Amino acid sequence: MTLSGKEFALMEFLFRNKNQVVNREQIAERIWGYDNDSQYNNVEVYISFLRKKIKFLEANVRIKVIRGIGYMLEEIDD
Repeated sequence: MTLSGKEFALMEFLFRNKNQVVNREQIAERIWGYDNDSQYNNVEVYISFLRKKIKFLEANVRIKVIRGIGYMLEEIDD
């Protein structure tokens, strides 16, 4: 399975901030280079892409939504 450039950048950012909540603004700034409302939909779309790929690979991590705040990559206990 391959990741697009943006998917890879997003996954790397989440791994570097594992177990920490990152908000949509931080993600948009880091991955797309600027922070504006139009990029927030991109964040949600790419998070969805990564979740599907993580599930397919049966990885031991998940991207958890922290309602009203952002996202967090966390390990899943077996």
